[in-house]
Amino acid sequence: MNQETFQILVAIAAAIITLSFIVQAVVFLKLYGVMKKMQEQAANLQKKVEPVIAKVEPVVQQVQATVVGVKATIEKINIQAKETFDKVALESRAIAAAVSTSSQEISALARHQAEQISSTLDLTTTTLQRQVMEMDGLLTRTQQRIDYTTVEVQSSVLEPVRELTALLAGLRRSVEVLFGGRRKPIDRSYQDDEMFIG
Repeated sequence: MNQETFQILVAIAAAIITLSFIVQAVVFLKLYGVMKKMQEQAANLQKKVEPVIAKVEPVVQQVQATVVGVKATIEKINIQAKETFDKVALESRAIAAAVSTSSQEISALARHQAEQISSTLDLTTTTLQRQVMEMDGLLTRTQQRIDYTTVEVQSSVLEPVRELTALLAGLRRSVEVLFGGRRKPIDRSYQDDEMFIG
């Protein structure tokens, strides 16, 4: 090999190496752009998820407040029932003492006590029914809000994650192709593409 041929070969090798560096630089710039877009998408995803979490928290707090209210109402009803039973016991003793005085007085007193007990039971029943209806309405609204939040999470969180996964799979395949990775057989490549599209 003479000097001139050697210099031509060295010049060609230098040109190939230079071209290789240029191609690598372009690929790295493209990868940088893709990574920047992925960071922006992740930031957008975080911005979308934060309002959903903020929407769910008041619902949970409202349910807790309602449970506390129902508990207080039940305790109040228990106290009223105990007071009523105490009154009935006290009045029963008074009725037993009054039996000796007059049957008409006993009859009037018994009628009065029965009306008072009936009134207390009616009030207790009405209050309990109202609380049950309010609790049912609250649970219905809470279920609707949870359903709405679930739909929001699926549309605003899971869809971008699927897109990001698809983008990463395409990026990985592009890097494999660009950097001369092991090529797959044709039928295997189509099978992988079908899985990616599905």
